[in-house]
Amino acid sequence: MHFFFDRNIPVALARMLGCYDQAHTIIYHDDRFEKNTLDTNWLSDIATWDPIPVVVSGDGRILRNPAELQVLRELPLTFFLFAPGWINLKWSDQAWKAVKVWPEIVASASPRRPSVYRVPVSASKVEFVSLTGDLGGKSRPR
Repeated sequence: MHFFFDRNIPVALARMLGCYDQAHTIIYHDDRFEKNTLDTNWLSDIATWDPIPVVVSGDGRILRNPAELQVLRELPLTFFLFAPGWINLKWSDQAWKAVKVWPEIVASASPRRPSVYRVPVSASKVEFVSLTGDLGGKSRPR
């Protein structure tokens, strides 16, 4: 399985998980796109890749911005959002919590069905939010 990490996840965290989990491919945003590439553009582009990667993001705005939300709703992507607060953790805490929750992220991503999951700062359990096609409905993502 391929995982695509956006720019809101520290590159060091993506690289560390790539070393930890060599059974899967970890791709960081800046490895394929310019730093200023719009979210709507890279989301649409990666949805055409073979295989389509699972998105790992730290950008909750994607789930609130109407244009980005619309694009995500229409794409066959599985999307994991690291909840607000992850970015404020010390690096050592980010590292061990990410390693702790990574097997659950991988398990939740397979079998593939376009869905959104939230990874809480506690890293205790991945939370199902919605199918991507249902985004923006009654159970609006946080």
